[in-house]
Amino acid sequence: MAKLNLEEGKIYCAQCDKEMNQVILPHYEFEEGVDLHRVQAYKCHSCNNLFFTEEQAKELEARTNELKEYSFGFKKKLTISGRSLVLNIPVELADHAHLKAGTPVKIVPLSNERFLVRKIS
Repeated sequence: MAKLNLEEGKIYCAQCDKEMNQVILPHYEFEEGVDLHRVQAYKCHSCNNLFFTEEQAKELEARTNELKEYSFGFKKKLTISGRSLVLNIPVELADHAHLKAGTPVKIVPLSNERFLVRKIS
C-alpha cells in the first residue's frame, strides 16, 4: 500500500484518500423532506463523497430545525355547514398564529389554488 502525503489542515476523502474541496451545494436534504439551500460541504471530485465538519453539521441541524418550526402544514378536508364550506384549523396552527374563537380574519384569494387568511386588527 502506498504511503499518503497528507498535508495538515486539509480534508481527505475516507473512500478514496483524495483531497476534498469546499463547495456550496445548491440544495441538500440534511433531514428527509427539509430542503436546505446553499449548503457548505466538502466534496471529493473523484468519487463525489460528501463530508461535513462538526461546525457545518451543527449549522445544518440548526437551519433544519428552524425550517421545521416555521414550515409545518396540515392536510384537511372541507366539510359543509348549511350553505358554507368549513375548514377546521388544527390547534397547533391556531396556537402558532395566535388564533382563538372569535378572532376576526379576512380571506383573500391569491389564485385558483391558494388563499390567504389574515387576522384583522
